[in-house]
Amino acid sequence: MDIFQIVILGITASLILLILRRERPELALVLSMAAGAAILVAVLPGLRMVITAFSDIAREAGVGPLYFGIILKVVAIAYIADLGASICRDADENLIASRIEMAGKILILVCSIPIIQGIVELIRTLLA
Repeated sequence: MDIFQIVILGITASLILLILRRERPELALVLSMAAGAAILVAVLPGLRMVITAFSDIAREAGVGPLYFGIILKVVAIAYIADLGASICRDADENLIASRIEMAGKILILVCSIPIIQGIVELIRTLLA
């Protein structure tokens, strides 16, 4: 699916949601989640290509699989947290959305600990 199809899907869902929110707000959230899932499924093949390309680049650069895995986890956490927060905002749950974002940031920091330790160790080696 190319970007034009995705945009048309998003605009169509938004127009339907605009009407549906007034009449049946509980169905609007379900439609919003379904449209989001459809868009996510549409971009999965592209995501596979990106992961493969980054994996090849990391292998050629000599970056260990540990660091590459951490980078992928961090990117995934950021996107998933953003998606979850957006869905909560669509449901007018701004407090929950902000907590999801905060949890995502904390989890990114936790995942980053091995990279931070590696940088500190490199600095110690350079200074010694």
